[in-house]
Amino acid sequence: MISSPSNNGFSQQLDAIRQRIAVIRDRVLSQSNLSLSSEIHEEFQSALNVLESAQTVIQQAETSLDVAQLRASVREKEILLREIHHRVKNNLQVVSSLLDLQAMRTQDPTVQTILRNNQSRIRSIALVHERLSQSSQITRINLGEYIQSLTAILVRIYALEPNRITFRTEIQGEIELSSNRAVPVGLILNELVSNALKHGLAGEFGEITVSLRITDAQITLIVSDSGERFPTDLDLMSPRSLGFQLINSLVQQIDGILTVSRIPNTMIAVRFSANDLQES
Repeated sequence: MISSPSNNGFSQQLDAIRQRIAVIRDRVLSQSNLSLSSEIHEEFQSALNVLESAQTVIQQAETSLDVAQLRASVREKEILLREIHHRVKNNLQVVSSLLDLQAMRTQDPTVQTILRNNQSRIRSIALVHERLSQSSQITRINLGEYIQSLTAILVRIYALEPNRITFRTEIQGEIELSSNRAVPVGLILNELVSNALKHGLAGEFGEITVSLRITDAQITLIVSDSGERFPTDLDLMSPRSLGFQLINSLVQQIDGILTVSRIPNTMIAVRFSANDLQES
């Protein structure tokens, strides 16, 4: 009686039986009775064919089982990864709320500005994880949707009055980014919008436009404002402000190019490849 603790073991036993039958068949065929040998040869050959068919069926079943196990493992990892993104987002939101409380408790405008800036940076990262936890693709997010959500968050953080500053978004095309590139792009956008609020418009009436487009596998992100207060002596290669130092570092991280134009209004553009960079 053949024991079969597993499909793999059963397949090996079938192969061993097939080999033994083949040996017996060869021995029988070496005898002188040709008629009997021919009949036995046919029987043995039929047995061998049955065993080979059984072995093929078992191998296919083993392959199907492996695929099913692999799919189950992938689904399990997707659920786990979504939960991780969700928890990271929740933790970052807690930190953001703590910064908000600190900002409300202090009367120092400089401290309030620092806290608000850090709060907006944390929220831009949290939004990436929120999008990833909700996306059908857990490793990529839609950049256009992300930008629209982030600008709405910045309006709330900086408590902007709708009748004073208007936000416009111009999104062209469906653009998706991997998570490791979405975070720096989100931080760049956060710094550029914050810069437009603090320096470009300086709290006065005006309009901020965020545009996004893709051309020839190159993504262009532009933040422009209707003000005329942007510093004319800004050196992009060695900026003095922390915000632009951070922007430069992030632009290098995504292998992009940063440019500034002041005609007719201030316009800061970041251009980078739409193709994911190879991680080292």
